[in-house]
Amino acid sequence: MTEAFPPLTHEAVLQKIAAGIDVPPEIYQQVVSRYQSLSGWLERPNSSIKGYSPYVAPQGSFLIGTANRPISDTDEIDVDLICRLSATKSEMSQKDLKLSVGKEVIAYAAANSMNHKPENKRRCWTLKYADQRNFHIDVLPCVPDAETYRTRLSEHGHMELADDERITQEAIAITDDTEAHYNQISEDWPTSNPLGYAAWFMQQMAELLRFEKQALFERGSSYAKVEDIPDHAVKTTLQKVIQLLKRHRDTMFADDPEHKPISILITTLAALSYNNEVSLVEALVSILENMDKHIEEIDGVKWVKNPVNPDENFADKWVEVRAKQQNFYKWLDAVRRDFGVYIRASKPASIPDELTARMGKALVAEIAEAFPKLKPVAPTILTAPAIVSRTAEMAEHVRQRGTESAPWCSEV
Repeated sequence: MTEAFPPLTHEAVLQKIAAGIDVPPEIYQQVVSRYQSLSGWLERPNSSIKGYSPYVAPQGSFLIGTANRPISDTDEIDVDLICRLSATKSEMSQKDLKLSVGKEVIAYAAANSMNHKPENKRRCWTLKYADQRNFHIDVLPCVPDAETYRTRLSEHGHMELADDERITQEAIAITDDTEAHYNQISEDWPTSNPLGYAAWFMQQMAELLRFEKQALFERGSSYAKVEDIPDHAVKTTLQKVIQLLKRHRDTMFADDPEHKPISILITTLAALSYNNEVSLVEALVSILENMDKHIEEIDGVKWVKNPVNPDENFADKWVEVRAKQQNFYKWLDAVRRDFGVYIRASKPASIPDELTARMGKALVAEIAEAFPKLKPVAPTILTAPAIVSRTAEMAEHVRQRGTESAPWCSEV
């Protein structure tokens, strides 16, 4: 009897790769378990900060669903958390807040016999776990700061954002030990809004997020109704594209991680370029074609505006460290080329060596077991001008033929 294999298409292969670089359920559960454990410690009856109703929540890639599994077993898993106290800037200094949270974080590490004492960094406390996963958590102390955030947005003319409570209500004031008023009671604190950014990000893919939840519900989920399904229970096309882009970035700059394009840049530019495409191929093509169109130039300086605070430039380090800007465009050229050569190929089984290397040879070999005809091919060299042209060709083929026709989904 002949063994049945799934249809071999560009879409199917990329979906398999995206699934292969996603955070495994056991690691995700470990992340949840650990931040819930810390939260429980801070809320215990004899906690010195219990009176401030400490609230612990993830931020960054784990919150928005774009975290990748480590490339190797020796790579660290980095999880970012906020620890928000129900306090005001008139009650304590940044230093007071930092040390109050730090006292409990240190006590938590001691109570759990952790091998490493928590590290007091510029803005956060770092908990390092000595286990097989090379795990560490950065805990960012903060207090609510919605009113200041709204006021600043209004003063700078960002009225629509200032009126969006979905964004502004999540704003926080954070600690920074390099600030002039760090040791003093002052209204002048650094501000941030990671949860507001997450709300914006989710809105960029809201249509498909609803679609994925409905599909999950109809397949027979354990939830009573669609509205009960949490965001993290599904994975959208935008999240998968960002994961693919980040994996390409990580392998490309494995020997120079300090100067690699930062995740917030990739995430923001991808989200701005996304139009709720369902197909991973179509979304990848559209995002690669349009990412750099959202980079502005203001007074000779490259800008990628924080979508929830347009006065913040996510590309500000490009001015200080020229290599960061150069490497971003070098990476964009490379990722367009590597995915472009594959997607534009008439046979989805022919994965170029460059793309195999960027996604991981072991992963591609594993996926090949599901697609027996899948194999890498010799690299195709494209000149720099041809890279953007090739990406535009990809987009045009999608627009004209759709994602379910050759060459996008042809069989070998």
